[in-house]
Amino acid sequence: MLRDCGTRTIPDMDEPPELSSNGHWRMAVWALRVGYVGLAVAVAGLIVRVSGSTPWVLAAGVIIWLASALVTATGFVWGRQELPEPRPGFWSIRFMLIHDTVHARLSR
Repeated sequence: MLRDCGTRTIPDMDEPPELSSNGHWRMAVWALRVGYVGLAVAVAGLIVRVSGSTPWVLAAGVIIWLASALVTATGFVWGRQELPEPRPGFWSIRFMLIHDTVHARLSR
C-alpha cells in the first residue's frame, strides 16, 4: 500500500513517515540486513566446523553478526529518539524494523 508521499506501509500498522528519511533508521535497517548475512555465514561455519574443518568461517560469521547487532541496536534507539511524541512502543517499532529489512522501499 502506498501513501501519497510514496512511502510503503504495513497494513494495520501506522509507521511514522519520518522513519523513511531518518538516517539512523536506515543505518539500523542496513545493519540488520548485514546481520542476516552474518548469521548465514555463522550457520555455514557451524556446518563446516561439525564436519571437522577450520573454525574460521564460524568465527567470521559470529563477529559479523555481533557487530551488526550493535550497529542495529544503536541506530534503532537513535532513530526512535528522533521521532516526535508520541513515539511508537519498542515492540511495534521492532516489527517495523524487521519489515523494512525484508521489504525494500521504492526510491523516488
